[in-house]
Amino acid sequence: MLRDQRILVTGATGQVARVLAETLNERNEVVAAARFTNAEAKKALEARGIGTAYLSIGDEDLSTLPDVDYVFHCGANTYPRTTDEALLHNAEGVGFLMKRYRDAKGFLHMSSSSVYRVPAGMREPVREDHDLGGHSAYSPPYAMSKLAGEAVVRFQARALSLPTIITRLDVAYGSQGHGGAPMILYEMMKGGQAYTRAESGETYCSLIHEDDIAAQCENLIERADVPAIVVNLGGDEPTAMGELIAYIESLTGLEMKTETGPEDTWGMKVLDNTLRKELGGPCKVPWKEGVRRALEARYPGAFES
Repeated sequence: MLRDQRILVTGATGQVARVLAETLNERNEVVAAARFTNAEAKKALEARGIGTAYLSIGDEDLSTLPDVDYVFHCGANTYPRTTDEALLHNAEGVGFLMKRYRDAKGFLHMSSSSVYRVPAGMREPVREDHDLGGHSAYSPPYAMSKLAGEAVVRFQARALSLPTIITRLDVAYGSQGHGGAPMILYEMMKGGQAYTRAESGETYCSLIHEDDIAAQCENLIERADVPAIVVNLGGDEPTAMGELIAYIESLTGLEMKTETGPEDTWGMKVLDNTLRKELGGPCKVPWKEGVRRALEARYPGAFES
């Protein structure tokens, strides 16, 4: 574990990195960097003893950011409106950030499993050497920009001799941010929205709880290297979307409306975590336990008595 280090965490006001920042701050000096458009989120971090600094990803001049030993770059524009905006924030932005921290001991870049080109109905776990060129239906420029960001990160790692690791995150979930797919499914049930199942059959994903994300990232950054290492970051239990929906229904007494279409609602996939286990060890939160804990934390009283 990292101890007595100065650490910068971007994206700490959101779903993925909030628990990471809090966990690292227990043994280190952590600074959360963001635009902090949500003043309450800034206050909540500072109340836990986490420092804050202004960062707008895509800015070239980052000289006001503090010097640190390690950088966890989890900040991203997940809903870019245009291709140019996506590339500025999710590709050029990380290049400037790595330039600022060229002397860091390690740099972790949080990418996305959306970079993979996975045909509909594919059941085999996706390895790091799988074909790239994915698509994110909810924001078409997003997956493209995350892949472009990886290219920038790989270049800067070599150009700057900066030990780097790229983690391709799958389905993150927990109590923070929007809570991830399980919490969105619960909200869909409450609102009477339908989930679309793929005509090709059941869809699977690699759910990973926020606690495991924090633990894995801390382990993985110590394996950062030049050239940059690329590793999948998903949970260890491949989970069928139908099973996840049924479990939430059993806990809450709600019912999910479903329909069938060419693709499912999110286009999920299962990641091959062989390399991640080798570098960072196994995950510790079983998905059913994690989903129950997250629902209890976010929606007190949601369960049937």
